[in-house]
Amino acid sequence: MEKSMQKWSIYGFLIALALSVLFVDYKVITHFDGGYTTEYVPVYDYIVSIIRYSVLGAFLGLFVGWGLSKRKGKENKPKT
Repeated sequence: MEKSMQKWSIYGFLIALALSVLFVDYKVITHFDGGYTTEYVPVYDYIVSIIRYSVLGAFLGLFVGWGLSKRKGKENKPKT
C-alpha cells in the first residue's frame, strides 16, 4: 500500500511539474490606451509558483494512490 502511494505521489509531482511549466505565465501583459506593455515575472516567483503546483499535484497523486490501494485491498480479501 505504501509503495503504491509513493509511486502515485511521484507521478503526480512530475505530471504537475510538466503541466505547470507549460501553463504558468512568466509574463504579465498590461493593455492601455495606445498599446500594451510586457512585464516579466521574477525568476524566484516563477519557480515558487511551479513548485507550489507540483506539490499540489503530488498530494493529488497521493490521494489517488491511497484510493486505488484501498480498492485493491478489498478485492484481495476473501469473502466469508
